[in-house]
Amino acid sequence: MFPILFKLISLVPWFLLVGISRIFAYIMMAFNSSQYRVTINNINHCFGENKSLIKKSFFRTAELIFEYPYVWGRPNNYKKLIEKDSAEFNFINEKKPILLFSMHMGCVDTMLFLMSEKLKNLNIIYTPAKNQNLEKITKRIRESKGANMITADSFGIKELYRKFFLGQNIIMASDLVPHKNGIYSEWFGKECLCVDLVEKLSNKGTHALYFVYFSKGTNRKYKFNCKKVESPMSVDKMNEYFEHAIMESPELYGWEYKKFRKLRGENKNIY
Repeated sequence: MFPILFKLISLVPWFLLVGISRIFAYIMMAFNSSQYRVTINNINHCFGENKSLIKKSFFRTAELIFEYPYVWGRPNNYKKLIEKDSAEFNFINEKKPILLFSMHMGCVDTMLFLMSEKLKNLNIIYTPAKNQNLEKITKRIRESKGANMITADSFGIKELYRKFFLGQNIIMASDLVPHKNGIYSEWFGKECLCVDLVEKLSNKGTHALYFVYFSKGTNRKYKFNCKKVESPMSVDKMNEYFEHAIMESPELYGWEYKKFRKLRGENKNIY
């Protein structure tokens, strides 16, 4: 069922899927969906009331409902979603193995397909889907360009360290709230629990460290951005990179994610 659905969606022109996503967005806003409520809470918490950003951001959230199956059904569709210069980027002059950190700006799998074609022996840290059939299918699709998916659990982290010390390339979206241990830092001046794995790995000094993310490009496409970062890098510094990237295209960030939970003090979350 899932492969057929993905294939059908992948054949629909992208501009038409965007139009359909607008209908979905308005329906979810009208029914005050949980994703919409979380988006409002996050943006108001970070920036104060900003109705314009909330609306633009939620339109992008609705687009992702179709963007993921659009690239799952035909992985090369990702090239239709990025600027031409992005597809031509490479790390050819880098001598060390590479540690990439990224964030949820736009469709994460579009970024992963792009990086999978640019780097051999790329290991991707991810959280598996709860539906086992969906997980099996999407894992196979995500690995179709040569990458290796590693689960973000205790077993997976051990495997990650093994791959890391073998000198293989790593990428992770490190803007999520960690399942277990992490470090408290600030996100737009607000306390949050953050993933500290990039900090730990960058302290080893074995890999070149890069920050990769999407921003708003031309003709509704993503602009790929890549910045080499000095190692080691702290969690606080990582969040500074995230904040600067978000401010380039704030509507692209995944504000529907419950970022401000597992907080210290009396109020454990803002939701």
